[in-house]
Amino acid sequence: MSGAPVRPPGLISVVIPAYNAQHSLRSTLDSVLAQTWPDLEIIVVDDGSTDHTAELLATYSDRVRTIHQPNGGLASARRTGVAAARGELIALLDADDLCRSERLAVQARVLQRWPDVVLCCSDFDAFDGHGRVEQAFAARYYAAVQRAPNGMRTLLDRVDTLDLQGCLPEGSDETDPHVTVCRGKAYRAIAHGNFVHPPTILFRRSLLAQVGSFDPDAGSMCDWDWVARVAGAGQIAFVERALLDYRISPTQMSSPRHRIRASTDTLRVAERICRRDEALYLAELPRFRSDLGFFCADAADAAVEHDKRRAARLLWRSVFRFGRIDALTLRVLLKLIVPGWLLLASRQRRLTSSP
Repeated sequence: MSGAPVRPPGLISVVIPAYNAQHSLRSTLDSVLAQTWPDLEIIVVDDGSTDHTAELLATYSDRVRTIHQPNGGLASARRTGVAAARGELIALLDADDLCRSERLAVQARVLQRWPDVVLCCSDFDAFDGHGRVEQAFAARYYAAVQRAPNGMRTLLDRVDTLDLQGCLPEGSDETDPHVTVCRGKAYRAIAHGNFVHPPTILFRRSLLAQVGSFDPDAGSMCDWDWVARVAGAGQIAFVERALLDYRISPTQMSSPRHRIRASTDTLRVAERICRRDEALYLAELPRFRSDLGFFCADAADAAVEHDKRRAARLLWRSVFRFGRIDALTLRVLLKLIVPGWLLLASRQRRLTSSP
């Protein structure tokens, strides 16, 4: 347990990629400006926005550093932002999420308390246009956390308590200002699927020299690719407290409309991880074959309504290369047999009937 006052090691840089974020970015920036941590640098990378994002950012010109670049995607924007960061600590954030006021102070204290921890993340609540959807959303959002018998406490096997005095906003009425922190080596687990929520990440700037930055070749799954490399460099810590409000919307990268790209990038990054660490791949071959078989089948399911040939190739790999046959296999096979016009009609009915 740590009760020491927060001593800023220096500047914390908050890196926010933004693409056509005019409707959400103001709330996001205001949540960062309300942090209890005293020394902040806010960097927004405007990734080729075509709406009024640039005009909105101009109203924050005295408090926010803005970098404008042609549209290059998430990895390119994150890469640009972390390269420009001047802080000893760097926080990631997305342009439609909201930080709790104590977020950075709590996470900085974790990194101060445990020098072996190279990255700190946290739980988060989810909300949409109608209000809060669910608390402690990590357990629902990440399959690895769902499958673990004790959730994150299984994936990160050391459990400690941290004193939050000095991190909370003035006037806080919390009667027990302590939080549970899970930490430990997570590389083997993360190699099979990410469970570190990118907008909750805080890490030391020096980590970039060890593991490199975000790779545009990893596409929309650049965060998993990077976190897997980070997990090989040291311990990861998870704060069992929602330090972020995560916005659910139809346009976000994890939404169904982006499923084809997301499933394709997931398969690509899974294969990259296996190639990068052949020893681990061979040591856990049955589990990796199951992973890759599922990712192939999931990518086939995403593509089947638009490109049956590609879906058939992916399903063939899932079954004959990785030996995976399950309900998803049969569902994709059925979709391959059903005429395309009927699949599209069924999809249209689903879209029009959804709320």
